[in-house]
Amino acid sequence: MDELLISAVCWANQYDVIVAGGGPAGVASAIAAARQGLKTLLIERSGCLGGVSTSGALPFWLGAMTGSIPFHKMLEKGISYRDLPRARPAVGGIFVEAMNRIKEAGGGVGPAKLAQTDKYPGLDRLGCHDEFTFDIEIGKRVLDEMVIGAGVEILYHTLVTGTKVDGRVVSGVYIANKDGMTYVKGKAFIDCTGDADLVAQSGFDTYKGDRLTAEMTEVNLVAHIENIESRAIEQYLNKGGDPWFRDICKKAKNDRLEMDIPGNLILFPMMQEGVFMINEGTTFSGYDGTNAKDITHIMLIGRQRARVLVEELFQPYMPGSKNCRLRMTAAYPGIRETRRIVAEYMLSESDLIEGKRFDDTIALGGRHFDLGRGGSQSRQPFHDRNLSVKTGITPIPYRAMIPRDTINIIVAGRSIAADGQALGPARVMSTCFAMGEAAGIASALYLKNYGSYRGINPSTLKQTLRDNGALVDY
Repeated sequence: MDELLISAVCWANQYDVIVAGGGPAGVASAIAAARQGLKTLLIERSGCLGGVSTSGALPFWLGAMTGSIPFHKMLEKGISYRDLPRARPAVGGIFVEAMNRIKEAGGGVGPAKLAQTDKYPGLDRLGCHDEFTFDIEIGKRVLDEMVIGAGVEILYHTLVTGTKVDGRVVSGVYIANKDGMTYVKGKAFIDCTGDADLVAQSGFDTYKGDRLTAEMTEVNLVAHIENIESRAIEQYLNKGGDPWFRDICKKAKNDRLEMDIPGNLILFPMMQEGVFMINEGTTFSGYDGTNAKDITHIMLIGRQRARVLVEELFQPYMPGSKNCRLRMTAAYPGIRETRRIVAEYMLSESDLIEGKRFDDTIALGGRHFDLGRGGSQSRQPFHDRNLSVKTGITPIPYRAMIPRDTINIIVAGRSIAADGQALGPARVMSTCFAMGEAAGIASALYLKNYGSYRGINPSTLKQTLRDNGALVDY
């Protein structure tokens, strides 16, 4: 392992593939490309892999199973995730490999099962049935091992600040880290930044948020709270307590009018007993995840909000929380949408509502529509209108990953061309793994056999993905 660690940082200035961003899409892209024999560099702005699921303190990967419905609909029906039908897996390949390795290390639960529910089964009224939950530190280590074991070279604490473009061909990237500014050449580039940074820096077309209104969905600064008595939360739920804790929030708001207390909470049980993640309650609207001042402001107000929640809501009002404390806040915000590319094909809302099928589907997602907008009380606007993904499966067409007018750059992750609410089920992390794996294998096909990413035969790509255990058929 020490030799592998050494090889991970012996980077050169010329690569077959350069992957920007080490979230789920970037991890899978880099592994897949390196396993195809390509000299691969993975550039990550933080000090670990996993993106929002690690540095963002959101340690679960959604969308691995089909059949999910919005949590508020489950509440309306009076059901928990265990009451939902156990549908088929939606994602295979590198995602399943990572999930199984984390489980083997004793650090993961699911999908179709929530953390802490072996001991406290009543907690299954919290969370989503399609998630895989894991211990953040074990997840970081396993992803390191998988990427390094594949032969990928990594640069942590490094940011891509610009690109060099010759016509429609990207020839290299400028990176900034403790070494200063460096130029690194590449033959193929995979943009897994989540914000389409490489595409935008290269001058190719992107747009932000909703295509018509430019509105972007809410941003979270996730917080974890520890020393909560899990049995007390379970007993509250077993007695008919609200899984969104709206009654408790209402009382706290009435008693403490001067405090910034939300109208509801969404709690997820973490791997450690007595630890819960807050996903709703540290949510803010009107911020741009590509704006440095906005991101800074989210960090500042998010940490303050987390303190208020612990001291003014949890300790005085939540069951079993008298002695709780703030365990952590995320190292950076959970951002659901910013830039999206303009691609060869744009996955549309109607595609999913009507159940359209694509000959070039290279990844699947099992998640429901879940991209909130500011005026929807439930933050599930399509479900408020009784609109859903018709087949229960979101297909990702290969063409939606190729920026228009480009030769050697491809995108994987939440900045693909998925219009409006179509981005909701397409952007979740298990599907990002699947898109990343497709991008990595596509890079090998492009460099070995084809003249551009768009020139690849989708059938060849799909068969290679199948051969590697990925799921592309439904």
